[in-house]
Amino acid sequence: MVRKKNRIEKLVILTMVLVLLICVIPKTFSKYESDMSGVAEVETAFYVIATDYQYQTIALPTIVPRDEPYVYTFSVANNKDGKRLETRLEYNLSIRTTTNLPLTYELYKNDSDVSIKVSDDVIADDDGTYFRYITTNREFFSYLYDEINYYTLVVNFPKEFMDFNYQDIADVIEITIDSKQILSGE
Repeated sequence: MVRKKNRIEKLVILTMVLVLLICVIPKTFSKYESDMSGVAEVETAFYVIATDYQYQTIALPTIVPRDEPYVYTFSVANNKDGKRLETRLEYNLSIRTTTNLPLTYELYKNDSDVSIKVSDDVIADDDGTYFRYITTNREFFSYLYDEINYYTLVVNFPKEFMDFNYQDIADVIEITIDSKQILSGE
C-alpha cells in the first residue's frame, strides 16, 4: 500500500514536472536573442580612378532589434596609390537592400547630420522579389587635386520588432558607384 502510494506520488510529481516543462520550454526557446558587438563598422573604400561600375555587398546576418542604430562607413575617392583621375568625373551612389527585415536607412556624407537620400523606394523586380532602392544626387570629382567623400549609412532596427519571427533572418546591402568622365563643355 505504501509502495503504491509512493508510486502515485512520484507519478503525480513527474506529471507536474512534465506539464511545467511543456509550458515553459517553448516560451524560453522562442525568445529573440543573439550576440552582437556594439557598433558594427564595415570600412569599405571605393576608388574612382577610371569610369566604371563598382559595387560592394554587406551582409547583415546577426542584426537584432535595439535602441542604438547600426553604423556602416565607406568612402569614395578620386585617387589611390599616388594615381588620380585624369579628367573630371561624376558618379552616382545608389544602395539596394533586401526587405526581409523592417529596417530603416539614413545616409550621410562628410560628417553632415542631414540625410542625402533623394529617393527611398521599395520595388518588386521581374521575379516578384522586393528590394529597397536608395539614391542620392550625383557627385563630382576634379582631376586637379585629391578628393574623398566619407559616407555613413545608419541602419535602424527598432526594439519594437523584438520577436522570434525575425530570428535568423538576414538582410543584405549592396552599395553601387557608377561613374563616368565629364568631357569639357558638359
